[in-house]
Amino acid sequence: MSDFSRVIIITELMNGRALSASWLANRLNLSPQATRFHLKKLEDIDLIHHRACGKHHYYEIKNQDTAMFIESTFNIIPPKECLFLSNTNTKEKFKEARTCYKHLAGSWSVALTQSFINNEFIVIQDNFFIVTEHGKNFFKGHKLLLNASNTASVGKRCIDFTEHRDHIGGPLGTLLLQSMLQQEWFKQNDNNRELTITPKGRKNLNVLLIDK
Repeated sequence: MSDFSRVIIITELMNGRALSASWLANRLNLSPQATRFHLKKLEDIDLIHHRACGKHHYYEIKNQDTAMFIESTFNIIPPKECLFLSNTNTKEKFKEARTCYKHLAGSWSVALTQSFINNEFIVIQDNFFIVTEHGKNFFKGHKLLLNASNTASVGKRCIDFTEHRDHIGGPLGTLLLQSMLQQEWFKQNDNNRELTITPKGRKNLNVLLIDK
């Protein structure tokens, strides 16, 4: 990691986010070709890997052990501090809740996903989320996933492009959003992807964000 650009890339990824090559190129003010070159070098030494999400590739630290190794290295040789550039064109409402294909995206979706993982309502298997028996009972208690098929109990890990963390996609994500819309937790605008959280919805969403 002697190259400064690679140090910056690693620093940007160390907060657990999954970032695209184009995002990193813009952040580092590098050409796409140069950015891909540096990412390839970091992959070659097993510090990072990438995941495909649709037509995009997102890069992240390889695993927790790698992050601990990098952290210990940075404790000895601290890198120049990197600050994330805020996107002034992104509306707060859009970042909070929106549709991503047919499932929920935004900060609420990411927070719910992490809460479901922490409480073992869902577990990660490869690139998927699987609802546990404990989770099925929890969701049904909140009128979510009613009469769900086995297929609908499986969700795909989808990287949220404003939060840069996983939210629930696939059949599970679709059914969760459908259930929330039916219960009027959100109001959907036909003309754009933004979702408006209703007072009823905000109350119920906060109930779902329980600590283990």
